[in-house]
Amino acid sequence: MGLLYHPILYDRLESVGSFWESSAGEPVSNCAPLQNDAQCDVAIIGAGYTGLSAAYHLSRDDDVEVRVLEAGVPGWGASGRNGGHCCFGGAGLSAREISQQFGVDVARQTIKTQRESIDLVDEISSTNNLDIDKHGIGEIEIAHLPKAIKWLREENEAWRHFGGFECELWSAEEFAERGYRGPHVYGASLFPFGFALHPMRYARELARLAQRSGAIVHANSEVTRWTRENGMHRLHTATGTLRARKVLVATNGFTLDELHPAFEGCLLPALSQVVSTRALSDDELAAHEWNANCGPLYDSRSMFSYFQMSLGRHLVLGGSGGLTGTPTSRENWKRFLSKRIETMFPEWRHVEISHTWNGLWCMTSDSLTHIGEVETDPGVFYSLAYHGNGVAMATWSGRAAAGLITGRSNAVLPVSMSQPLRKFPVATLRKWSMYWFFAKRVFKDAAKRLLP
Repeated sequence: MGLLYHPILYDRLESVGSFWESSAGEPVSNCAPLQNDAQCDVAIIGAGYTGLSAAYHLSRDDDVEVRVLEAGVPGWGASGRNGGHCCFGGAGLSAREISQQFGVDVARQTIKTQRESIDLVDEISSTNNLDIDKHGIGEIEIAHLPKAIKWLREENEAWRHFGGFECELWSAEEFAERGYRGPHVYGASLFPFGFALHPMRYARELARLAQRSGAIVHANSEVTRWTRENGMHRLHTATGTLRARKVLVATNGFTLDELHPAFEGCLLPALSQVVSTRALSDDELAAHEWNANCGPLYDSRSMFSYFQMSLGRHLVLGGSGGLTGTPTSRENWKRFLSKRIETMFPEWRHVEISHTWNGLWCMTSDSLTHIGEVETDPGVFYSLAYHGNGVAMATWSGRAAAGLITGRSNAVLPVSMSQPLRKFPVATLRKWSMYWFFAKRVFKDAAKRLLP
């Protein structure tokens, strides 16, 4: 099957054009393309958080010879262009929904895993002094309607039941003191885990960390063909081939159906668009009484916006990115998000948008993260689908995949994550299910406004 979106989204030579890309400093060095014929113990396809975390842990903990093949450069995909929220997430299902499918114990284990994933990013970055612009404590959900306070209370009850912890519920005035002052804010909930970071810096620092541990990272080395010989996998690129006994697929939303039969028709990439403003002045920040200690935020809309204030005082805000990925569509969604900023922060309506970019996150038909080994092709492992919340979970999942590859367990894998990948009912039409996905969210928002 061909590309699901406009070809420009898959052009690894095309600059992403993001604020993160422009402010990340020097790119990762010593990432020459794969040349001639090479061999290693484990080949990893994809130099995002998943692949780089796996490479780091395999090299550091198991002295495994690892090579990473990246079609672009480290962090080129979603790992370098997301909203910078190191937070809970991974599955597209709530704890209640996971409990209904797999039982209460699995739901609680899933929440424990999400807490561990945030702690792992914090531990890796602090132990190794990574320069990732970490800031804020906890993630804030804003009630954008008066009745949304009720929804926040219901969410808090679910976290108390399945996770054993409480979220702080704030009135509108309490939020104004601890967050910012603006319209359409009727209260908030402080989720006690998570923080904001610079996603491209984190991806590049993770790549350097993997290199220092012994892994070899090859940029501009897209896998174009995959063959087998004498019990080995041979991955072909434009300039060389790589033989390995085991392969980890860590390409997430940029996984092409043609890469391997096990993934054909199983993954649905979805578009997200992000904008950033120029640096805000002291007076501009004061106009909305922005609290400097404020971390990552999102609102209670079904088609929510997620945002943070970078340490350089650039507002970075993202949301949906449409259904085509064309340059025209990108400009239309840029205008939509610009209007969203004007609505949320009217005192900043004159502030210029400095950067806009889009990218792909990954969904599955069962809305679950999947980590495992291909049953029909032993030695092929995968870690995929974080449903728009991959900063922490991809890091944890990369480590978990490393443990599966070596057979040395380094994490308890919840049953919900070890389910086999399933094809979409009609794989060739799966992109159009996005229309249904967005329609349900629009209907849900409308229903929320009507409900008492």
